[in-house]
This record gives sequence, C-alpha cells and structure tokens, in this order.
Amino acid sequence: MKTLNLPKLLTDDEVDKLKGHFINESHIKYNIVDTDTDCYTEEGKLLFKFRKNVLSQELCDLAWKNYKDLAKASRGRGASAGQIDPNSTYWKKRTLTKTSGISTKYIVNGKETKMRVNNQVASQPIGYFEKTKSLGVDLPCRLTHYTKQNLEQFENGFDYINAVDKSYHVLNPEKHKLQLDRAQSRSEFQIQNTAFSTFTINRNFQTAIHKDAGDFGFGNLTVLERGRYRGGYFVLPQYGIAIDLRQGDHLCVDVHEYHGNTKLIESESDYEYNLSLDKVFKDNPKVGTEGLDRLFTRISFVFYLRENIAIKCNAPTKFVINLDTHKKKMTYHKNVIRIPATNGQELSLDEIKNSKLYVRHNTKEAKVRGMYGCLMSHIKLLQHIVDNKINNVCILEDDSTSDFVIPDDLIQSHHISYIGGWLVNKKMKDIKLAHTEELKDGINKLTNSRVLTTRAYYIPQWKYAEDLLNYINNKKVWKAIDIMMSEYVKHLYYPALSKQILGFESSIGNVKPTKEYEFY
Repeated sequence: MKTLNLPKLLTDDEVDKLKGHFINESHIKYNIVDTDTDCYTEEGKLLFKFRKNVLSQELCDLAWKNYKDLAKASRGRGASAGQIDPNSTYWKKRTLTKTSGISTKYIVNGKETKMRVNNQVASQPIGYFEKTKSLGVDLPCRLTHYTKQNLEQFENGFDYINAVDKSYHVLNPEKHKLQLDRAQSRSEFQIQNTAFSTFTINRNFQTAIHKDAGDFGFGNLTVLERGRYRGGYFVLPQYGIAIDLRQGDHLCVDVHEYHGNTKLIESESDYEYNLSLDKVFKDNPKVGTEGLDRLFTRISFVFYLRENIAIKCNAPTKFVINLDTHKKKMTYHKNVIRIPATNGQELSLDEIKNSKLYVRHNTKEAKVRGMYGCLMSHIKLLQHIVDNKINNVCILEDDSTSDFVIPDDLIQSHHISYIGGWLVNKKMKDIKLAHTEELKDGINKLTNSRVLTTRAYYIPQWKYAEDLLNYINNKKVWKAIDIMMSEYVKHLYYPALSKQILGFESSIGNVKPTKEYEFY
C-alpha cells in the first residue's frame, strides 16, 4: 500500500475560479492512483483512502440489478453539471435567456421560465433528504421522489450499501463513528444500520469541479461498469492527484475539497466492442441528456449523510396505504409516503386459504380477499419499519386524514396508540351498544373498549412495531388485522388526530358513525 503526503499546487483563490468548469488531464500532476493508497496533505489531514476490489462481483451484480435505472435526468445539479453550452444537443433546441455560467433560463410559449436550471444530466439523490423548498413548496424530511417510486429496488440493494459502509468503518473508523452516531440520532432517516442517509447515483456523468454541500463526514464512492472506456478519473485539482476508480473499488474521500471527473473516453476499439452490447436502457440520444448517447455505461455512487437531517427532521414519517386502483385518493394527502396496498383480489385463492387466516365458512370470497389484502399490507409495512428502524411513524389508510401534528406526549410514549378509528365496547356481542369508556383529552388506556379498523395509529419507536409484529406472527390462527391489533394495542388518543376524509362513505358491522371519535 502507498502513502502520499501532498502539498497544495493551487491556492484557494485559484481553485475557487475552477468551480463549475470541467477538469482535464492537465490538472493531474502525479501518477494516476490505481493501487491501494492513503493520501494526506502536507499537514497530515486525510484527503482519501482508496482500495481495490473491495466489493465482490456478486454485490456489484446486485447493485446493477436494483440501481441501474435510478439515475434519472435532472437539471438541478448545480456546479457539478458544468457550464451551460448553448450549442449542446439539449440547449440548441431551446431559446436561452439570462445565461450565466452554470445556469440559465429559457423561453417557453413566449414566456421566460421562472426557474434557473443547470445542464441536464442523469443524476439523482436516492434515500432520505431534509426539509427543503422547491418551486415555492415546503417539502418535509422525506424519501426522495425516485426512492418512493422504486422503494423495493432501493431496499433490495441494501447488501451493497452495507458492504460500502463496512469498508468505510475499516478505512476511516473515527469519521465513520461520528457519522454513524449522527445517523442513528435520526434512525428513521438512516439507510438500514449504515452511516448513510442518502446516495447520489450518476450515469455517464462527467462532474465539473465542485464541493459537495450539505454532507456530514466523508463521501464514499463506488462505480459499476458495462462495456469499455477509459477516463472518468476522480481528480482533486488543488493537489494535482487523480484516482482511477473502477468497478469493485472503494474511494473514501473528503468531498468538501474541490473535485471533479475527467471526460469518459471511448476509443475506436472500445466503440467496436461496445457495439456488441445488448441495449439495457431506452434513452433517446436526441433529447441531449449529457452522456446518454454512449454505448458503454459507467454508474457512479456517492454515499453520504445529509448534515441537516439530524437538525431539521423532527416531524413524523407518515405512511399511507393505498391500492393502485385507488390512486386518486392520494390527492387528499401531502407530505406522506405512499405504500402500495396488497390487493387481495389479485391473489391466488389457494394462497389465502393456505395462510393462517381464519374466516367463517360462509364468508363471501370478496370479503376474504379484502381481509387478507389488508392484513398483508399492514404486516409488510410493519416489517419495513422494523427492518429500517424507523421511529416516530404514523400508519394511515388512504381514507384517513394526514394533515395533523403529533403532540409531544405521543412522541414520548412507550406504546402504540390509535389516533383514529372506530371505538366500540370490548365484547363483540356489545358492539352495537354505546360504549361506556370515559375519555379524557390526550392518551387514554382502554379498559372497557377496543378500537376497530386500522385506519390510523402511531408508533413512537420501531421496537414497538417489532413487538406487534411478533405478536401477530406468533398467533396460531390469524383474524382480521384490526381484531388482532385491538387485542394488543390498548391506547387511544382523544380527540382523534386523524379523521375520516369527507366524501368517503363507509361502515363497519353495518354501523354508521355517529360521533367523530367513534369512526374516521
């Protein structure tokens, strides 16, 4: 293994002037790093640690399968997208106005656009993000848009992310511990048990010189490759050093130093070889998204922790369970994460009959399917909360309102609480009789009553979701999810935080709601 101690070759003012400009190999003053190397400044500050072949082919195949399609076109990558070129394929089809360096406006239908945008590149943040403002809209702490749209793929690739995190711990244990401790302070926005909240995924994207903003700790870079090319070197121009980061390698680097990538180059022989590759993307090169006209593929990852998540993300995560056939209901919800419901009508009846679900012999098939779909929807979501250790979470069905604030006493509680539902007498034979439970404002422990439906409940810590899940899974026979939950969950918040959305008519047990807190 090599160890380097490098002086600054450019002053701070000189490297500042390179911001937003594309780097080239003239900025590289030393041999390109392509073996295990630790690199420090002359003063002893760590710049990077680079290791070859840390990630197995199996892990890289897993990442390719799940993440290759997540680098969607973006015009919001700032300085990293480089200077606006009016003659590029993308911009020459548009009438530009007020172009300045890395951003521009343009004319649409005779009017100037309100937003300034950057070059269009294939790059997206995946995972969690803090509160931000976009197009005048306040966005909450959240899973990013493309993460929510591809949640299953996001989770299926966790083994790859965990392997990068383990390598980070080995290479830079002090920084890793600081970052991990901070990530765990808001574990609901942490990617599994890692020191990361987020990763940026880029496809064939030559980044211009920039510093990463809003990241805590070190950045951790990896790549996936398909086909042949050269270049794409990761360069720290102030120090004149470059790294040839290839598939399976890991670069742990201070991304708060100016950095960028050299151009990706395809030689004639590379081009001939790449012609034989099967097409795995459906890009239209005429659109002009930078780099997507190439036959080869280089997907780069930067894993990091968003600095402001620990500061700004105190609101609960609200999951709304919603059938794909009822997506219009989501227009009633903002700042939530949609969870696709399991549709029992689409499942094999044999699968349902072979499960632990018990129903009376004369129960209609449609009701059995609906009961099983609802049960599976909640079990899968509870498992997601446990797997990802998500605290401070609300589970809502799509006909329950989501525009409420969780009070402090619920956040500090040590149990699951209903925050909406149908309050009935404890004994099912008395279900149609008025309940006798006296309710106070705040959290009530139910003794003579139970809550039916699973419309709205709050989980302060993920371990309580795990306890509920274990209770359900350990039962020899399953009943409807609301019946099993009413056996376990003994607390109700009054008055209800979540109510039935106006216009959604429904009834349970042929009983129409008569009071707000009884049925929502």
